[in-house]
Amino acid sequence: MSFGQASVGPLPPAARWLGVAVLAGGLALRAWGMRTLAQYYTRTLRTVTDQRVVQEGPYRLIRHPGYCGSLLVWIGYALGLGSWPATLIVTALLTAAYVWRITAEERLLIAAFGSAYTDYRARTKRLVPFVF
Repeated sequence: MSFGQASVGPLPPAARWLGVAVLAGGLALRAWGMRTLAQYYTRTLRTVTDQRVVQEGPYRLIRHPGYCGSLLVWIGYALGLGSWPATLIVTALLTAAYVWRITAEERLLIAAFGSAYTDYRARTKRLVPFVF
């Protein structure tokens, strides 16, 4: 018996293929976001010289496509494992972690860009287009 399959059963085989598609979509979204940010992309919470609020590409629909893409990668991976508990745990824990990181990042962006960022923030959802 493997983890997560004893009490609720495994995910159906189609869920594994859905996981592959979600993972690939997440990789593509993350890459698109990084490519759109170009020289403004950093791995740490900071702004760079002459940075502006980027509102093109995936940033038209969501403020954090890189985090959304990463979350999709991990959800896709968990689906690929075929385990309901793994999928639920990964989704819950990583969503909480990314929301925490986004909150810290947005404080920095508001301090750096002021109303340019708060206006963008008012028009654009965080992670899920038209929803959140």
